[in-house]
Amino acid sequence: MSDFIANINDYLPLSPLAINIGVTCLILQILFTILFNRRTNLLPQGPWTYLTMFSAHQVIALPLMIILTVVGFRDWYTNPPYETTTATHRIFAMSNPNDIPLAIGSGAILLWDIPTGFMSPPLRDPIMYAHHVGMFMVSATMSGLFCKWGNMIGYYYAPYFFGVIELSSVFLAYVDIFHPKYKYYYKWLNGQHSDMKSIKLQRVLCNINEVARILFAVSFLAFRGIYFPYVVFNNAIPDLKEAYDTPPDGVPMWTGYFLAGAMAVFALLQAYWAMLISRQIVKTLSGGDSDKKKKGNSIESAKPNNKSKKELREESRAKAKAWHDQRIEARDNKEKAG
Repeated sequence: MSDFIANINDYLPLSPLAINIGVTCLILQILFTILFNRRTNLLPQGPWTYLTMFSAHQVIALPLMIILTVVGFRDWYTNPPYETTTATHRIFAMSNPNDIPLAIGSGAILLWDIPTGFMSPPLRDPIMYAHHVGMFMVSATMSGLFCKWGNMIGYYYAPYFFGVIELSSVFLAYVDIFHPKYKYYYKWLNGQHSDMKSIKLQRVLCNINEVARILFAVSFLAFRGIYFPYVVFNNAIPDLKEAYDTPPDGVPMWTGYFLAGAMAVFALLQAYWAMLISRQIVKTLSGGDSDKKKKGNSIESAKPNNKSKKELREESRAKAKAWHDQRIEARDNKEKAG
């Protein structure tokens, strides 16, 4: 395995840790896809057997987001105080070649997340492609992979950009499963079930989904919509500008321009997404097109129309026959009375 990692390292701009994480995620993706596939009959039939690659992706993404969040908060809030360090120290003096968030941000994205997105139709989203490619380039640049001597750049900010902000992604990894665009999961969560076990599970998952949606919105607005642009424009970009006045030997100038530009774009993107979430919150609170009005306030009031066309036709015929029988019975009763 070590020889395989070494061979990959010769061709890709990744650290050994990043390659290990990326390859591990890719192997798990393959194994979970086989597990969820309905042709293998390893699991009962369900939404996961129709969205195999997507289901496998979410199973892997959730623990990754938890790891990023825990490590990110730990390192961000144990960093030296901002006021006691200089811009040069924050941009060039701090380093950790085995940093887990940066390794996930480069290795897992390049070797697992992007390829899975191409292979799985539900995950094909041009905006997310661009987002993930940008994340990889930023993490690779901060890891020092484009510097002559491997100098890490801006490591002081890595715990925040690749850790703290992923708190919202923990909740999104769950909420996203039941988005209407993933119709099999959406129908399962909002449909009618005949057995009590499924009904109880549905009720629990619905409650978790509602709580997760609230926590996602709050954490996204706090750490991505508000604090992210503040850190970028108030701290990170000014630090890059000052530190790159005299960069260390072997650090290309383009890396500073790239990081400043990428951070600004990501900050604006986060602010834009935060605005969309805020609008949705306002609509929900004002009773606009909230899910509760569309689906009801519980499972019992959810739209139950998950019937096939054949079932609907048979139901329509049964109603027509009942109406016809009633007409005949009424006519016979009238004749008898006459």
